[in-house]
Amino acid sequence: MRLVLSVILLLSVATIHVAFGEDEFTFHNQSSFVDEGKIMHVYGEIRNESGTPMKDVFVTARFYDGDGNLLNEYLRQTELRVLGSGESSPFEVLYLESGSADRVADFKLSATGQQAEAKPKELAIVTSNSRLDVFGTYFINVTAKNNGNLTATNSVVVATLYDKDGKVVTIGRALAESEFGSGNVGPDREAGFGVAVIERLQTYKAVRYALVAESDQYVSDTVFLQAAGLGVSSKTSISDSENPKSGCLIATAAFGSEISPQVQKLRTFRDGLALQTFAGSSFMNVFNSWYYSFSPAVADYERQSDVLRGSARVAIYPLLGILDLSTTTFDMLDFNKEAAIIGAGLTASSLIGVVYFAPLTAGLILIKRKKGLSLGRAKYILLASWLASFALVAGATVLTSSELMMAGTALMVITAITTVVLALARFIKW
Repeated sequence: MRLVLSVILLLSVATIHVAFGEDEFTFHNQSSFVDEGKIMHVYGEIRNESGTPMKDVFVTARFYDGDGNLLNEYLRQTELRVLGSGESSPFEVLYLESGSADRVADFKLSATGQQAEAKPKELAIVTSNSRLDVFGTYFINVTAKNNGNLTATNSVVVATLYDKDGKVVTIGRALAESEFGSGNVGPDREAGFGVAVIERLQTYKAVRYALVAESDQYVSDTVFLQAAGLGVSSKTSISDSENPKSGCLIATAAFGSEISPQVQKLRTFRDGLALQTFAGSSFMNVFNSWYYSFSPAVADYERQSDVLRGSARVAIYPLLGILDLSTTTFDMLDFNKEAAIIGAGLTASSLIGVVYFAPLTAGLILIKRKKGLSLGRAKYILLASWLASFALVAGATVLTSSELMMAGTALMVITAITTVVLALARFIKW
């Protein structure tokens, strides 16, 4: 009898789902507005700060009046069904009491979720065509591909629209339109998604938008694109080189899996910090053009050589530490996301100059010692480069120009690395 009771107890414990509380989540880019029907909408993004993927994530919003009295609270699930560690999902919570919406002075957010298995990133956004019509509806026609071996069931695309300050202003979603049935996308097949965002009081504020595809089995990387203005159609093709299956090809080949902790840390910095900002996403466009020009070939060689894989792992570990320090910088400047990502980028660039460009620094020191090379005049070129980079970033911010921002952030990174290398070469004496 005792044995039977023990077995029942063990089975009961094994089936308990552990619920994770609000300490495991953070909220970002919140905004709110009251629509024409006097319903309040609260938008934002929730980030999974735990070390494990989460499912059944629900956001609770508690609404208060000007005297701090609780008016009501509402609960709603996030747009994505599973949040990987360090990844984010948009959310929307509605305050449904139209008669008292004008009394809401503040709201507090909290969330709960349950541990889940990570979804492989086998979906990919292929094309996007968007436009804002005269009635305020923002249409986004998306094509996504299933690169996996299983049929992607209940496939959806979620679109998140951001204003010039990076705040979420509205969200849209659409089910797949496929020959395999609504919502299902077969292996190695593409499907269309017609997203219509109808919050006309909000859509005109959008300056960029994010797309992510998710099914019961798979998920995609998040793609960030510039929004189209009134009456303008914006069409973008996202090539396989710009959005590969992993997104971190060299690291994935080095550590053997796209869901390894090391790859997840790289992806967390990219998706959770850099791509959440205008400056960061603009720089990533430049970086991706450079990185994916050679990384597929390097990753292929890695898979064939244990020595190369080991060397890549050794080379990547310092970068993981650099990104930890850069994330700390971001958190310190979190009151302004754009300033935070600039600060994090400068921190990362400077440390990359110290660590990865050490051979160049050593070479300059030897040349300086043997041939009397003077590095003093370089400071004038660096000063001009710093001024140009900051001017480009400032101009891009004012004009909301992705081209200027790409040029400014790329120049800033190159200048930071060069400054560190030349400074070390000048002041270190052997």
